[in-house]
Amino acid sequence: MQARPTPQQADAHEPTPQERSRAVRATAHHARDAAQLAELLDMLGLDPDEGRGGGVPQARSGGPSAA
Repeated sequence: MQARPTPQQADAHEPTPQERSRAVRATAHHARDAAQLAELLDMLGLDPDEGRGGGVPQARSGGPSAA
């Protein structure tokens, strides 16, 4: 059975680029405006450009193709 992490251990986790990208996008979704988004990202130590790191999902195969 795994021991429960202490607060110090929980803070030691460095988020992956994918996690940071998702955090930026989630924050942008909930922000009222650009000024609030900038303030929230600054508080979280995130850069707006990190939200672009996730890339565009690839189209699934088997669907209609664009001609």
